[in-house]
Formats: sequence, structure tokens, C-alpha cells
Amino acid sequence: MSPSKLTLYNAKICPYAQRAVITLKEVGAEYEQVEIDLLNKPEWYTKDIYPEGKVPLLDVDGTRIPESLVIVELVNNLFKAKLFPEDPIKRAQIQVAIELFAVGSLSFQVLRDGISHEEYIQKAEAALERLNGFLLEQAASGPYFLGEEYSFADIAFAPIVARFLVFNKSFINGYAPAAVQNSTRLNEFFQGILSRPSFKESYIGDEEYAAFVRKRFNL
Repeated sequence: MSPSKLTLYNAKICPYAQRAVITLKEVGAEYEQVEIDLLNKPEWYTKDIYPEGKVPLLDVDGTRIPESLVIVELVNNLFKAKLFPEDPIKRAQIQVAIELFAVGSLSFQVLRDGISHEEYIQKAEAALERLNGFLLEQAASGPYFLGEEYSFADIAFAPIVARFLVFNKSFINGYAPAAVQNSTRLNEFFQGILSRPSFKESYIGDEEYAAFVRKRFNL
């Protein structure tokens, strides 16, 4: 039975929150949305809604559920969607790939920890090569992680990949990953997940994301 009321506490700038929005769009859910300013979090949010103050948070008929991938799975189950493969091995492989694809944290290593651009690029290329291996293990061609089947893997990766590419362009001297250029499978995957309507409709935009980074880190 579908819930009678869904309320998503969201921040459009956040890649993890975007996962929740993509999923809600994919299943055709009706929901209310409350935007949270991550640079100036309202006191009522941490006091009355979620002490950790993070997004996304999904309120399902009064029950509040945090964490992006938990929300993705919950929405999938509530609406009896098919965003999770039936094969438990494939589900596990996707979870491992998501866990190990750490490019999302690399930007903080540059901005907060001061690693060099050279080290950033080395780590990024290694992560991309490993992701390419995961992709080829599932299917020889895309456009999605599992090949032609769209799944929670694509929902999880798309927001991270989009922001990674913008960060490269805006803050790593226009760095274009060699691994993407040299792998048809990886390039096709990036194009596939970033051209999905649910992603495009929920993405804050390249310029807006770059502006947020500049503001947050005083660049």
C-alpha cells in the first residue's frame, strides 16, 4: 500500500539528496519538498526534525527515514518498483561498487586537506579504472551499470559523477579523465546516467554547483 503523505527534506546542492529525488521521480510519487540551506541550517530542522541535520530525510506518514540509499530502497519497496535486481549477487556487486567509488570525497581532499592536483588526478584515474572494471563485469555495453537495465546503481552514481566532472572543469584546470576518454563503456555509462530525465530534472546545474563550492570554501 502506497503511503498517504510523503515529505522530503532536501537540499538541491547535495548529491545524496538528489538520489532521493531521482528515485521519487522514477516511481512517479507525489510528495512535498522542504528545502534545507546547508550553509545556514534552520534551527527547527535540527531541533524538531533531525538532530544530525543532514539531508535527505523522508517523512513517510509521520515516520522519518534518513540516509540516501536507505530512502532509495524504501521508495522502491513502497511503490513496488524494480530498481533493484532480483539477483542478490548483482545487488551486492552494486553496493560494493558504490562503496568503493570514492571520487566524491576527492574534492574535499583538495579543498580542505590541500592535496595536489597531481595526487587528485592519480586517485581519480584509479577510481575510474576500478569502476570501469565493475561495469564490464556486468555488461559489455550500457548505457547503465547493468547494461540496458536502469537500477539503483545509476541513481547512486549519477549525482556523484555530475559533480565530479564539474569540479574537474572548474577547479582542476579543466581536467578531463583519461579513463573516461579511453573506455567506451565508462563514457557510455556517464552519458547514460546524466541524460536520464529524472537526473536532469533534479540537478541543480553545473554553474550553480561551482558557485556553491566557491562560496563554501571562499575561493
